This record gives sequence, structure tokens and C-alpha cells, in this order.
Amino acid sequence: MTVLGIAPSAYDQETARLARRERMKGFGLVTIAALMWSTAGIFMRYLTLDVWTIQTARAFFGALSLILYLLWTERGLMLRSFGRIGGKWGLLLVPINTLGMMAYVQSLAWTTVANVMIVYAMLPFVVAGLAWVWIREPVKPRTIVASAIALSGVMYMVSASAGSGRLAGDIAAFVMVLSFAGLVVLSRRFPGMSMAAHSTLSGLLCAIVCLPLADLGSIKWVDLLILAAFGTITIGVANVIYMRGVRKVPAAEASLIGLLDTIFAPLWVWMIFTENPGDGAIIGGLVVLGAVIFQILGDMQGKRKKSGL
Repeated sequence: MTVLGIAPSAYDQETARLARRERMKGFGLVTIAALMWSTAGIFMRYLTLDVWTIQTARAFFGALSLILYLLWTERGLMLRSFGRIGGKWGLLLVPINTLGMMAYVQSLAWTTVANVMIVYAMLPFVVAGLAWVWIREPVKPRTIVASAIALSGVMYMVSASAGSGRLAGDIAAFVMVLSFAGLVVLSRRFPGMSMAAHSTLSGLLCAIVCLPLADLGSIKWVDLLILAAFGTITIGVANVIYMRGVRKVPAAEASLIGLLDTIFAPLWVWMIFTENPGDGAIIGGLVVLGAVIFQILGDMQGKRKKSGL
């Protein structure tokens, strides 16, 4: 039997080739998104404005870039996307996601980029715990072990931060992780939700909340260009590219690629601004990264066994 005049073996080879191409395309998109996210620390270190002004402008430009994206993709039916944000739970998480956006910028202002990335690397484990509480998604024993290892690394880092004035930044980073974990679990609960529309609403709310405390008159043209790039790249473009890429690769492998963010973000500021993360951050970060890789490789191995590979 042939399909469209193609012998079964040739048809299967063509299908496999197309699948590999799509997978590689997904890997490339997720990698680009992770590298874009890793630039957040660079933007923060270049800006000398107060944090509320940065919050306002970053959120505004991020939301603006997402609105332009929705106008382009929805072809005049943009409002339809805002009807797919997860119902009442989606509306509830808009202010929670807004808090996460604010906490992210605050953490970058209050502590080293390395500390923020170490706490951010805890995201898979926070998602697993929240998913178990909220939607009763089972937690694997390997995840529990990896979570305990990662938590020990974060605790070591935090203990080193307590005497250096960075503790507030570490706490803000964890608030950001809790917020983002809620958004991830919501997307699992409502797979058809529009993440772009949700992030747009969160960005607009963040800009509105921070605006009364911002000093927009202090923004110079150079600052404006940096802020526009900051919001567009780290909120708009990176999120869109990641959403497109993550559909083409397994979640565990996408998470592994996403670790590039936690590796490159502190590397950039160390190379450009000689920002020393400190021994506590280095040791704690290695422990956390080891735990995350241990967890993700286990997921990948389990999927290969199920598929018979």
C-alpha cells in the first residue's frame, strides 16, 4: 500500500525527517528565548533610574509589544484572545503575575543576578508542588529528592546573603518564582489559554500600579531606548518565541534548554560589570543546577523507556 504514491518506507522517512526538523526548530527557538531572558541583568545594570520608573516603563513596553503581536496574529480579532485567559482563575492570576513581574525587577535591583537565577532554578520543583496542591498532579519520588537537594542549595545561598544585605532580593526572587509557577500550573489546567493575552494584561496592570511612584521626567532618550528594549525583549519577544518553541519539543528537554538563562545571566554581568556573585551563590547555584539536571534527565529517561527507545 502506498500513501499519495509514496512507498511506506519513503513516507515514514519523510515524516521522521519533518519531525526532526520541527524538533530542531523548537530547540533553536527555546534557546533564543532563554538567551533573551538572560539579558535582563544587563539592562538593569545599565539603567540608573529608580526602580519604580524602570518597573513602569518595562511593563508598558512589554505589554505594547504583545499587543502588536496579537494584532498581527489575530488579524483584527484580538479581543478573542482575551476571552481565553482561563476564566475566573485566569483573571485572579493577572494580579499575581503582575506581582511576579514587579518582584523580578526588585530582586535584580536588590541582589546579584546570580542569586536571582539560583532561586529561579527552583521553578520546576515549585511548579510540581503547586500542581499537586491545586490540580492533584502526582509528584514523583525523584522530584521530591531533587527538590530537597535544590532547597538545600538555596538555603545555603540565602544563609550567605543574610549578612550581605541581599536577603530582601532573594525573597523577592522567590515571590517571582511563586507567581510564575502559578501561571505555569494555570496553563496546564487550561491548555487553550492565551498566554500572550494574559501577559499583556499583567504588564498593563504592572505599569498602572507602578506609575504613581515613577519619575517619568527623569527618563532621558538613552534610558528610553534601553527601557523599550528591556520590556520588548524580556517580556514580549522572548515569551512569544518560547511559546512557539515549547510546542515543538518535550517539556523536560525545553526545561533543560531553559537552564541557559540561569547560566548566562550571571555570566553576562560578571563579564561586563565584574559583578561577583560570591562563594555562597556559586556553591548554592551548583547544587541547585545539579538537582534540576538530575530531575530533567530522569524525566527524559522515563519518556524514552515508555516510547521503547
